[in-house]
Amino acid sequence: MMSLWRKAKFLLLAIVFAAYAGLSYLASASHHPPVLAVIVGSLPLATGVVVACWHSAFRWPALAGCLAATIAIALNIDTLLTHAAWLYFVQHLAAMVSLGIMFGSTLGTHHGALCSRIARIAISEVLDADYLRYTWGVTLAWTIYFVASGLISIGLFCLAPLPAWAFFATILTPVSLGIMFGGEFLIRLRLLPDRPHFSIAQTIASYREYTRNHPPGKPWQTEAKAPRDC
Repeated sequence: MMSLWRKAKFLLLAIVFAAYAGLSYLASASHHPPVLAVIVGSLPLATGVVVACWHSAFRWPALAGCLAATIAIALNIDTLLTHAAWLYFVQHLAAMVSLGIMFGSTLGTHHGALCSRIARIAISEVLDADYLRYTWGVTLAWTIYFVASGLISIGLFCLAPLPAWAFFATILTPVSLGIMFGGEFLIRLRLLPDRPHFSIAQTIASYREYTRNHPPGKPWQTEAKAPRDC
């Protein structure tokens, strides 16, 4: 029964992702996209802004600003539709830049690298020197990936036809993310065969746990407990 539920859940998520990717491509590749496609495609950016406002020191004024911005956008929806591609471009580039900074800013030491911290959460134990060197390298690889994706996004948006950029941002980016996750898992199994391992799902869950404990505005370089950085 549980296996059947997991399969149904996976299928539902796949359908939702495919629908979202399709609507996002339709909205970002067209100069006159449907309203529904633009609304659905804007949800990640809108959600990120609301979460950041919720965690800010000025929570209620910031949320009031979000409400005012939403009303203003609703009253000028035609203007938004004619500039939908820019909305998607800013959303995609902001995600790549922020993630690149998030990963890259932790590269100062092996034990402090973001992937090292995520690995410690996933396996709940202190990592040895080889594991720390590996997770530092993974953090560097993700930093390079996000920086490269941001530069490619800028280049395609400025120089290529709009559908080419839209295909990269809405289709190739999530596909390449999946390849990065899967490739890292296979490389880890080969390079560290005798170490504790965790699945891609556990990696994502551990990352979410880490970001919950380090919301926007809280220093990324500081761990609450020194023994976990040993």
